[in-house]
Amino acid sequence: MNFEMPRILNNTKLNVVISTGRAREILGKNLTVEKLAEMSDEEVEAYYELNYADKVNNYLIDAVYRVYSYIANKYLPIDDIEKLREDLHSDYILTTELKTITGGLATTCGKFMAIASLGITTLKRIRRAPEKNR
Repeated sequence: MNFEMPRILNNTKLNVVISTGRAREILGKNLTVEKLAEMSDEEVEAYYELNYADKVNNYLIDAVYRVYSYIANKYLPIDDIEKLREDLHSDYILTTELKTITGGLATTCGKFMAIASLGITTLKRIRRAPEKNR
């Protein structure tokens, strides 16, 4: 994996991040300043990379479920689109298999995920035309 850690992860600022309680958000693990001092730069970077990849995977999987449920709702009489998404998210087999697919995307196309995110976010906000009575 070739991730670039944001500038906030230098030693001084990382101490601030840890003391403000944001370590879990950035590193995916709760750390103390003492534990940070014991860790090598490689370990800190590994935690960041794993957390970043996990966040990208979760975002991509959510996007797949959103697009799928949107398309399914156009052609099938789905009673509750949000419930459908919840059911898809709770399907262990489906989510696990999608993580294997999205994991590769996160590591090879990390920078392009921002462009994909822009498109997906825009698609989520497109107004659907009102249904006409037949």
